[in-house]
Amino acid sequence: MSMSSESLPAKSSRPRASKPDARGETGSLPWTLRLVDWGLIASFLALTFLLGLFPLKDTDFWWHLRTGDIVRATGVVPRTDWYTFTVADHRWIDLHWLYQVALSWGYEQGGVVALNLAKCTITTAAVLLLVTARRRDWPVWAMLPAWLPALLLLGGRMYVRPETLSLLYLSIYLAVLFRWERAPWLAFVLPITQVAWVNTQGLFIFGPILLSFGLIDAALRPGSFASGRKRWWRIVGTATVLTGMACLVNPYGLAGALYPFELARTMGNPIFSTSIAELTPIPLFLKRSAGRVPLPLFLHFLTMGLGALSFLAPIVWGVATRGRAGPASAPDVAPRRSRLKKNAIAGAKSGKTERRKGANPPGPVAAWGSRPFRLLLFAAFSVLSWQATRNSHQFAAVVGTVTAWNLGEWAAAIRARNPHANANPGSGRFPMLPRLATLAAIGVVFVAVASGTFYEMAGEGRTVGIGEEPLWYPHEAVAFAGTLGMPERFVSFHDGYAALYEYAHGPKRKVYADARLEVMGPAMYERYLKLRNWIETDAPGWSRELAEAGLPAVLIGQADNTSVGATILNDPSWRCVWFDPIAAVYVHESYTGIVQTHTVDFGARHFQPDPATDPNGHAAVLALARALRNYAGATSPARAARLRALVLLGLDYGRRLLRSDPVGADGWKALGQMEFFREPPGGPPVPRFRKPLDPVFDLSPARATYAMRRALEVAPDDFMTLLLLRISYESRGMNEAALGLLDRLVALSPINPSQVKAQGDAEAKRSVLRGGLGADPPRSWKNLSELDQIVSGLLNAGRARSAAEVLERAAPAEPRAWDVTDRLATLYLHLGEPARSRSFWERAVHPPNPALRAARVALTYLVEGAFEEARRDYREALTLDPKLFEARFGLAVLEQDAGKAAEALTQAREAVATAPNDVARDAARGIVEFVTPYAKSP
Repeated sequence: MSMSSESLPAKSSRPRASKPDARGETGSLPWTLRLVDWGLIASFLALTFLLGLFPLKDTDFWWHLRTGDIVRATGVVPRTDWYTFTVADHRWIDLHWLYQVALSWGYEQGGVVALNLAKCTITTAAVLLLVTARRRDWPVWAMLPAWLPALLLLGGRMYVRPETLSLLYLSIYLAVLFRWERAPWLAFVLPITQVAWVNTQGLFIFGPILLSFGLIDAALRPGSFASGRKRWWRIVGTATVLTGMACLVNPYGLAGALYPFELARTMGNPIFSTSIAELTPIPLFLKRSAGRVPLPLFLHFLTMGLGALSFLAPIVWGVATRGRAGPASAPDVAPRRSRLKKNAIAGAKSGKTERRKGANPPGPVAAWGSRPFRLLLFAAFSVLSWQATRNSHQFAAVVGTVTAWNLGEWAAAIRARNPHANANPGSGRFPMLPRLATLAAIGVVFVAVASGTFYEMAGEGRTVGIGEEPLWYPHEAVAFAGTLGMPERFVSFHDGYAALYEYAHGPKRKVYADARLEVMGPAMYERYLKLRNWIETDAPGWSRELAEAGLPAVLIGQADNTSVGATILNDPSWRCVWFDPIAAVYVHESYTGIVQTHTVDFGARHFQPDPATDPNGHAAVLALARALRNYAGATSPARAARLRALVLLGLDYGRRLLRSDPVGADGWKALGQMEFFREPPGGPPVPRFRKPLDPVFDLSPARATYAMRRALEVAPDDFMTLLLLRISYESRGMNEAALGLLDRLVALSPINPSQVKAQGDAEAKRSVLRGGLGADPPRSWKNLSELDQIVSGLLNAGRARSAAEVLERAAPAEPRAWDVTDRLATLYLHLGEPARSRSFWERAVHPPNPALRAARVALTYLVEGAFEEARRDYREALTLDPKLFEARFGLAVLEQDAGKAAEALTQAREAVATAPNDVARDAARGIVEFVTPYAKSP
């Protein structure tokens, strides 16, 4: 901002101008409109507070809290690292210590709820300082809408973190610098603020930067160094020196004052910017999101664009209206800049303002001009935000303020060109209209946030609340990892969970690495990332690295790192000793006591559920189902028993999801994906749909297809479900069905590089499959021989549905030959339509074996997950033919899936005895071997 134009406005020469008030603004608003304006500000602050009301989910919270506890208890701030065993000798300059002490005290008094409310209050106070830093003639209704995109962006990082206090300090600086021309003594607030800031966060460097911008702006004013300005410069200069000295008032002295420069060099290392989301530059973020602009990033661009427009539009307006002022205001506009300069110089030489002499101060300026201070703020913080997404917090506060200043001043300048409106600001035809529009805009956003619509659009999964985010922090897993008999060293993947371990067990027990990147340093962090990659890919060397680290306990976050956990789970030297919806914990087999008493048996959790490990609530069940899906997807079919246990438990949770939400997609997605991984496709396509039905090969793909089709009915654009169902069809040579899914996949908007790659593969496959389908089938045929040729051609081309439709037209009703009925039913079963298959088998007039028909009807119920109906029909089939393998095997699978080990064992043994071939016998033996340990009777 230009201090000259905001504090030394030119005298108004307009006739009929109203008497100026004490702040230099003419035509004061009626009290009713002033009250409405304060109501607008209050509603804006209420929205600010609401945006901060979301559950705690920041993982840094816990190491900050533990450090604050220790500092309060000992009075000692850290000098070297307290928490790791890998970089314990690294220097730790903890400028957050004052925040940490306050955090510790607040947590002691009121827990997470109190701290969340305090965060909202502090942020609201900061925004209050910013939105009230304005001239009285700048209309509130013009400034607040300009602030809205920035406020929504700022709300995205309203965490219980040191940056919340930094926002407050930043706001104090801007509020003081806005007013210090009129009241230079306010500058002495800055050293006090700086002392608090330098002991709160490394972002204290923003204070001197903002102060420098303000001094540059002041130095560029007309007459800024005239003799009458000495007093102002003396006051401000003294405050500036004290502010600089305040940077040294920290436990580390000069090292602490210079720490931001060291931190900038450290955090500028590419290992951080390429692997940590909040440090990712915006161009790289866009590249990784496949060009998709999520709502938070759109708000970022909107804030930046609106800020740029707030400079450009008034300049264009000024050029366009120069020399075209109305008759009454023209004399005031023409000589404005020369009068401004003369008034400033004259006032500076006399050393007194007109207000000090007792005269009325000058009236408002009827023009808008660029401000060096604002330009410097906008440019600096825009560049900063472009370098890392975590800087959006400070960027939003500064650019939102600058935009509001520019547009508020412009609106005042437009009004000042109308002498009647300038003299009587509240006398327009509809003075309430812009205010009501502003209130409506704030209200719409408030409702969108309160209802969760805004967070749904942003894709953040955030909700309104004040406690901890459910299923976010692995408190129980971390508590277990620190119990007697567990390793005293710890490594976690998610790196943020190390902070919770530090809070619960540090500094006595140590961690391999954590999220304090400035302490870890690039080398140690790169070593941590390499370890994670080695484990994830099962590369040689990961077990040796863990051995050299002292065989620590390993905690795996279920949301993002299950591929790492799957490698450890499948390694014979490691044991899973904890598995819940949030995390899994592994120890080396050498910890025999823990291994013997706590090794997780996934099969036992299926057959013999324990309330102590049973998830409670839809969200917990869903989290476990997803974790098990990921583990199953990363487990080799060669480890058949473990894969079977993971799948069965995952299917249990999928069915529970369906019971709790029958109309949702979660249950069907879980069932379809778990069935897909029960027998994952491998090798070249096998056209099973062209062969006679065999439950050993066809049952699981049919169940997966049915469940995923049901999921797509609810969520037709779910990328993973479309992808897996397409793979399932392709693995069976069902090219026609796969082609329809490829078309849907290609039409979706990808959200990450993996989806972009999948779409590229889909596009390539689509052209190949379309070329192989051949012409559409004829509507008629001369004889049965030609019909058979048509059907065979369709089947050979992978057109299962077209072949089924031709067969139905050829034999629209019973009696059909059994082979036609069976082929029709089999085709629709592979297509994922068991009810339609059942209708064919049930209406078959002359089945060669009634027991076989009953078993096939039972199989359709089993595909649908209707266990009671399937069990009834399988038993009917066995009554008709006790040696029917298909019924024995199907019933064995059913009882295994239902968690009835003894019944499954009985039926599986009978299936072994009646198996028609070695493949069928091996499949039945697999069930026998798996369920035997859990069967209550031999």
